[in-house]
This record gives sequence, C-alpha cells and structure tokens, in this order.
Amino acid sequence: MLQDDAPIVPGTGYLYLADPDTAKPTDITDPLNPGAPWVNFGHTNREEMPEFGRDGDDPTTLGSWQNAKLRQTSPDVTYAVTFQSIQSTTDTYQLYFGAGPEKIQGDGSFRIPASPTPQVKALLMILVDGTSFLPLWHPRTSLLGSDAISLDVENFVSYPITGTFLGSSLLDGDIGEWAAILPASSS
Repeated sequence: MLQDDAPIVPGTGYLYLADPDTAKPTDITDPLNPGAPWVNFGHTNREEMPEFGRDGDDPTTLGSWQNAKLRQTSPDVTYAVTFQSIQSTTDTYQLYFGAGPEKIQGDGSFRIPASPTPQVKALLMILVDGTSFLPLWHPRTSLLGSDAISLDVENFVSYPITGTFLGSSLLDGDIGEWAAILPASSS
C-alpha cells in the first residue's frame, strides 16, 4: 500500500543499550528518552552511519521432473548492524575490545583483554526524520569491535563495532522488532 509518510531520511539517530533481554519500550514519545533502563550509548560517526548487514546462504530452488521450480529452501541467515563510536570512553572500549566493567582499572583506564569476549546487550536504535522517528529493537545483540580503529587528523577517532542479532526467549527465538514510523510528541 502506498504510504507517503513511510519513507524516512535518518537525519539523526540514537543508540541505546540495556541488559540482555530487556523488554522493548511500550510507549516511546520522545526519541531522546525511551525510558528506563535504556542508556544512550553516545556519539557515533555521522560520516559512516550505522549499516545493517545480512550474511548467509542464498535460497536454493528445488525442482521436480514435472515442475522445475517446485520449492525454494529457507537459508540460514545472520543479521547485524555495524556502527562507528567516536567516544573514547570505557563504554566504547568494553564493546570494541570485548570485556566487561571488570577491566576498568582504579585510575579509570581500561585493560585490554588478550582474548575478547563479545558483550551481549539489548539494543534500541531510534532513527529520526524531522518530527517522525523509527524505533528498532533487538533484545539480544552480541557486540564486538569489527575492524581497525581509524585515526585521521581531520576527523574523530572511530571505533567500528558490530552487533550480531541473537535469538531471544522474549520473541520465541526471533531476533528483533522494528516499529512503524512514530510521530514525535508535541510537548
């Protein structure tokens, strides 16, 4: 069905994290405040915006002697999002280097583990287009640094982090829910 208000240009956006399997917010009226326990992750790179990826097999068409295109297989697919944090904070380091808060030292520095462990969090991304916004919720997301840290004398240091969407018991094993476009509150 043709919906003129359904296309969205994500001029701004916000990335929120919470403990794994945190329920999705039930009534978001302000993209800057989805409610507790969601915590704003911070600044991400505007030049390299978040990118959603799909990795997996292509479907295979199976046929019979009588019908060459009788059935199509359902391939195994993994979905993920990659974003570039531009904040040099322990929150970023935990996700990029793959370690929890136990690696934050007494002086505030972060000890980089020899063997990274993906950090599993609930992820809520809210895309904003003027007065409309689009919440994307994934209750279990495995987060880990995914590429080299970028240094550039004319840009922010950039930490690429990929979140792989995992199945959740909240969704009977499914990986997330994307809302329809919501209007911003008039307050």
